[in-house]
Amino acid sequence: MLQFPNARLYIYNLLADKSMTGAEAIARGAHEFGVLDRDVNILSEIKDCDCCSAAHCVLRSYFQSKKGEFDDSTVDKVWDSLLVRLSLYRARDERVEGPAPLPNCENACSNLAPIIFDLILQEIRRYE
Repeated sequence: MLQFPNARLYIYNLLADKSMTGAEAIARGAHEFGVLDRDVNILSEIKDCDCCSAAHCVLRSYFQSKKGEFDDSTVDKVWDSLLVRLSLYRARDERVEGPAPLPNCENACSNLAPIIFDLILQEIRRYE
């Protein structure tokens, strides 16, 4: 299911070495891997450590930068797909206790930031 081990490792390293929040690591990864231009600052839109907010901002900014290629509903479709895939990942993860989580981003902070970033890259790749 996951396809970008180097990207996940990059995010893990940012979390471990730089004492960043998951949201900050996702934003930095988006710049490093060319998803967003360096001058795009999504962190001003994110509160605290909200990886899902960061992921949504990355996707929205990416697809807005491709104006003319995608209609307005693309981000919604991509976001819904990412949430479903994250839910499937979390359902298979034996560390997640209780019933399978619904497709949402609750309690998805730094511990899931590398997974969320991998899923962002997969979703973008689908539309290239």
